[in-house]
Amino acid sequence: MDILETIKLSIEGIRTNKMRSFLTMLGIIIGISSVIGITTIGSAMTQSVDEAFDTIGSSSAYISVEAKNEEDRGGQGLNYPEDFITKDMMEDVERSQKDLVDEVIYQGPEGPAVVRQDKNEIKINIQSTSPGAIKTDKVKLLAGRFLSQDDIKKSKNVAVISDKVLDKMYKGDVNKALGSELKVYKDGELMVLTVVGVYQYEKVNVALLGDIKGETSTLYMPYTTAFREMPSDYDEEDVFQYVLISLKNPSQAEEDSQALADFLNQKYFANNSRAQVRIVSAVSEMKKVGSTMGTIQTAVAAIAGIALLVGGIGVMNILLVSVTERTREIGIRKALGATKNDIRKQFIIESVILCSIGGVLGIVLGTLLGLVGSNLIGAKTLPSVFSVIVAVGFSMVIGVFFGYYPANKAAKLDPIEALRYE
Repeated sequence: MDILETIKLSIEGIRTNKMRSFLTMLGIIIGISSVIGITTIGSAMTQSVDEAFDTIGSSSAYISVEAKNEEDRGGQGLNYPEDFITKDMMEDVERSQKDLVDEVIYQGPEGPAVVRQDKNEIKINIQSTSPGAIKTDKVKLLAGRFLSQDDIKKSKNVAVISDKVLDKMYKGDVNKALGSELKVYKDGELMVLTVVGVYQYEKVNVALLGDIKGETSTLYMPYTTAFREMPSDYDEEDVFQYVLISLKNPSQAEEDSQALADFLNQKYFANNSRAQVRIVSAVSEMKKVGSTMGTIQTAVAAIAGIALLVGGIGVMNILLVSVTERTREIGIRKALGATKNDIRKQFIIESVILCSIGGVLGIVLGTLLGLVGSNLIGAKTLPSVFSVIVAVGFSMVIGVFFGYYPANKAAKLDPIEALRYE
């Protein structure tokens, strides 16, 4: 019997028992759609994390002080200001480690605040910093300028606002905003700042966390001004718990970060029994998050793979039932001259067709699940060609593997006994 005739017989067998055939395919559909959906959503999560870190910049690294004793970590066990980073230390780093450090960006008091103008009000987040933040934060200016060294030196009451604040407070009128005085309320205290620049606010979505910047945009102001206008327990403008640096060689960010940490610890904190310096680069954090997400994705995909295995067992079980039900049919075919190989081939092809149809439906469903899931994450992603090829190939393998035993059982039936079967 030729292959086309065998395929026709297999398709006819599937059509005769539509509901049973569908239930047989269901396990394959669920398994493959799960694998494709999960891998697509995993790719979307990885993409969203990469985009989020890209807004920070791969050259960025945070230098902070922490307690040497692990029990005192989290800001405890440190004395202010003697255990903190000073501006003199960082200027020394810029001079002596200029091959590693591009620029130091100082961070002052920060936190949520409210801008009120006439009857309008909008929530913002204050970030007091130095001019280098325009590079590390990848600020896209729309009008005016960013903070300058003169603003820092003279502790000027100036601010750079987002286009969200511009639209809310000035109805989008840039000319009206630049040079105007903005009333900012922080913890009930009023600050009057002059608007010198407007930048474009951009959302930063990270996987299922959504917009990590939140609904409020950032207002940039000189850190020296913030130390004066926003009283806190840490009120010395040349002393910091952490600073941000821009590295010259992003490709070796982790190695350079460690070298800088060793330099500061050996020179300034070797005799300090309480504090030490720790440097975390954006690259190292991105690798950690990526590794964690990869592990989660692999684990969930493995669970989906188990669903595929269960689906394959279901195919074998249904085909065994089919062999029993079609015993008389098999006996007639053998009496008419069908060989063991013909019978075996028919049932294997029937199994492969069932799994292939299930695989195609699983790919369609998995693609829809992946699109919906990745869209919810905020990083619309299509399944990779590789995952589709693997899914189809795997469904074919399942068809052959789990179809062989029932097919072989059918092929070995004695034709005389099969004809007597009721």
